[in-house]
Amino acid sequence: MRRKLASFLAGSLGWLCFSFAANAEPILETIQRTGVVRVAIREDAAPFGYLDSNGELQGYCLDFFVILENQLSKKLKRNTLIIRLLKSNARNRFQLVADDLVDLECGPNTINENPPDGTQFSTGFFVSGTQFLIKQTNASELDLNGDLNDIKIGVLGNTSTEKFLQNRYPSAQIVRFGGTTGRSRGVQALQQGRIAAMVSDGILLRAEAQIQDFSQQEYPLIPEPPLTCDRYGMIITGNDPEWQEFVNSVIDSSVSQRLLDNWFGTFITDAKSSKSLCQVKSE
Repeated sequence: MRRKLASFLAGSLGWLCFSFAANAEPILETIQRTGVVRVAIREDAAPFGYLDSNGELQGYCLDFFVILENQLSKKLKRNTLIIRLLKSNARNRFQLVADDLVDLECGPNTINENPPDGTQFSTGFFVSGTQFLIKQTNASELDLNGDLNDIKIGVLGNTSTEKFLQNRYPSAQIVRFGGTTGRSRGVQALQQGRIAAMVSDGILLRAEAQIQDFSQQEYPLIPEPPLTCDRYGMIITGNDPEWQEFVNSVIDSSVSQRLLDNWFGTFITDAKSSKSLCQVKSE
């Protein structure tokens, strides 16, 4: 799948920085007219979107875009479509959609009841939750049922996880990491002993730890199950129900489900177990 998408990337991986004219027509009609699908992907959120050791873009979302293109071609009866990629991050992902720069943003976007104006979430496609990446040798020092008084824990700044930690562990020392390398630097800080844990969604921590070649035995995730239950969805416009219905149908298709299992089966022991996380937490 990645090879097929690569033919669309020339001229796109420079990350577009210009605006598209506002367009009131439905997204499917715009794609039919222009032959262009505008999507956004992150490079700092393995395994959803990330740069490999050669600086090449990889990730589940990249392969999902191929499935999206294939099903769009069938629906619109077009022989060719162009996938135009933009770079997203934790700060701009909603604004890209709200400003009509992209038709869809794919990444670890936690679904909530009040998305920013002009945006909406697709149906959920993955479930994760807040966990601590720690050194096994220091596990006895972290009592997550306590207050973590003066314990240094790392987190990405200006995130829902940071707010959760501030409420749950107000006596802990929060060490903030920012930018596209924030999670990577946080994991490195854990290895160097500058923090006692790096906190984020478990799937993102495990992927980053694997990229840095940390073993699950030496660097486990705690607790199990996670402290929170977070469903991920794509970000789409909030005023185009036909587009939302189409994107949801692609997410729910059998080929997308196989892709999900193929990707996340390499990062967690049982990809299907993540889908039942919310049910486990509610019991």
